[in-house]
Amino acid sequence: MSLIRPTAALLSLALLGACTSYRVTYDYNAAAPYARYKTFDYYTSKKGTGGTTSLMDKRVRAAVERELQTKGFAMETKADPDFLVTYYPIVEEKRYRTTTHIGWGWGYRPMYGRMGTSLSEVHRYQEGTIVIEIVDFKSNQMIWQGAAAGALTGLSNPEDADEVVPRAVRDILAKFPPR
Repeated sequence: MSLIRPTAALLSLALLGACTSYRVTYDYNAAAPYARYKTFDYYTSKKGTGGTTSLMDKRVRAAVERELQTKGFAMETKADPDFLVTYYPIVEEKRYRTTTHIGWGWGYRPMYGRMGTSLSEVHRYQEGTIVIEIVDFKSNQMIWQGAAAGALTGLSNPEDADEVVPRAVRDILAKFPPR
């Protein structure tokens, strides 16, 4: 019995890690002049990356750049760009609780009895999200934001990250620019 609980917990974490599903959300300013945008650059921010490594930061940056260029936008580093892009690969610790009820009973009415107990455990895992924000260069106002919640969850090796990050960035930027 004592071996079943840790095995079940490890199995559930392994299954959680094997899932590369994520939820994409986005929001935008409908009044922004999206048809006018042709060039972009990166917005420099003091915000941290929420515990991700510089390697993950490089993966996200490369995927964002590749996806925007695929959509026809050109990177502009010498002159003023039309819009600025910022991104945040964020990793947060999450928790969930499992409860197991164990019991047994005997007898018939009026003579019966039962005995039982419940065991609760708190499990921890890392949830990773990619957030991409687009800011109009002239007005310095955010015009578009998208996120893939859970995209960086369960990435146990570099090969997984190299596969999932570009797909998540492509899914995030699928609705940019809005029509």
